[in-house]
This record gives sequence, C-alpha cells and structure tokens, in this order.
Amino acid sequence: MKNASLLAGAIFATLATFEPVRADEGARWAACDAASAVANDETKTESYVSQWVKVSGANADKIGAECDAIIERLVERYGAPRTWTRFPVIFTGGGGSVAGYTSYAGGFVREVVVYQSFDVARGGTLDHELTHAFFFYWLDANFDLFLNEGAAQNSEYRRREALRRTVYSRYRNGDFVPIDKLYGRNSYDGSLLIYHQGFSVVDFLIARGGSKWFAAFLDDLTRGTRDINKALKGFYGYADLKELEADWLDYVEGGQDRAATRNVLE
Repeated sequence: MKNASLLAGAIFATLATFEPVRADEGARWAACDAASAVANDETKTESYVSQWVKVSGANADKIGAECDAIIERLVERYGAPRTWTRFPVIFTGGGGSVAGYTSYAGGFVREVVVYQSFDVARGGTLDHELTHAFFFYWLDANFDLFLNEGAAQNSEYRRREALRRTVYSRYRNGDFVPIDKLYGRNSYDGSLLIYHQGFSVVDFLIARGGSKWFAAFLDDLTRGTRDINKALKGFYGYADLKELEADWLDYVEGGQDRAATRNVLE
C-alpha cells in the first residue's frame, strides 16, 4: 500500500501484501473486493486483455498498454518469468492514505489496485506494484520484504533521483539502522526505512553487477542456497550483511553514483 501523505516529499512507500492470501482471510479483502467491483462496473465500454494483464473501465487501452510496456521492460531488465497468469489491474478511488497494493492468493497474483490517477501512478505506483507482481512470478514465490520493496522502489523511474536525495538526507541525519535489522524482518517499520534503505541497497547491488545479476542473486537466495550470507558471498564477494553495509554506506556517502561503482563482473 502507499501513503499519499508522502507526496510532498516525492516518496511513495508501497506496502504490497507480503504473504499469499489464505482461505480464512476472505473478510480482510471484502472492502477491496467491493472497491474493485465498483471500479469495474463504472464503465464497461472498454476492456483490454493481453498476455500480462486485463483492464476494464475507462481508459482501459491506455492503462493496459502501459502495464504491458512496464512488464516488458522488467523482462528485458531481469529476464522472463518462469510462469505467468494474467491478473486484473484496477484503478479506483477511495484509497484514503493508501496509493496502491498487490495481493496474492493460491500461488497467483490476485490483483493490482491503484488508488491514483493514471498520470500520477505512471512511473511511480503502477511500476512499483507491477514489479511486486513480476518478481512473484519470476521467483515462483514472494521473498524478503526488505529486498522486495527495494526492487519495487527501484522501478519508480520518475522518483528515483528524489529517493536518492531522501536516502542521503536520512543518512546524514543519522536515521539509518543496521541492515541486518531490516533484512529478514518481513514487517514494516514506522519510519519507512524498509523502503528507503531497501531502495538504496538494491540500487547499490544493481550498480555492482547489473539487473540480471541481481535477479540471479535473488533466485539463489530464494530457491538455491536460501542463505543470505552464502548468496552475498557467491554473487558479490561479501561475507555477510555487515560487509555489504560497509561498502553500501561508502556508496551513499560518495553520492550514489552507479557509473562510478566497481562492477563485480569486471
């Protein structure tokens, strides 16, 4: 989900549902289902269906085409997912402080819902939520929330520089906590560090090896070694999160310049 009150700071922190929805959680989604039904019943004159998504309502073709473009960029960047089942993307009102969410049920992406206009969500919330959906299918599973939100934030191309400025400001203000307190937490912190530090750590790891290397690291972490220290050692040469943190903090202090970052593949 996203807190719209952060707009003034050019930061939208999206809390995508981390755990797949269980059968006994139906009541939890009743309000969301009602909002989805309203959104889909408002205007049935347009509909869009592709291999990736389905969209109903006003501007379905424009929204659907943008969703396809976002997912195809993710495929080019990270590689094709092993499997995919199309899901509805719903633009609706009534989110309050929430700007969007992604939900899952029974091993599938249930829906992506955005509580913003298309023009506001494009390059931000929409890209963020579709990245959650993409990696759910790419990895055949959800994965660590710290890295998951970091990867989704990284897709918000319209906000990337603003996020880097926020990261540096929070670093200089002494707001950061050790990343071993955020990795494996799998719950949200009240000060949004799981987003800001998550974004920056993922930004740094992609700078060190590229997007496909980062995706392979996630695959090893999720389906291979299932051990953060072994995965970091194998892909980036770090013995543990503390070694990664020391290098990452140098990256933040040095201006977060991807081009100047030493690539592990060279």
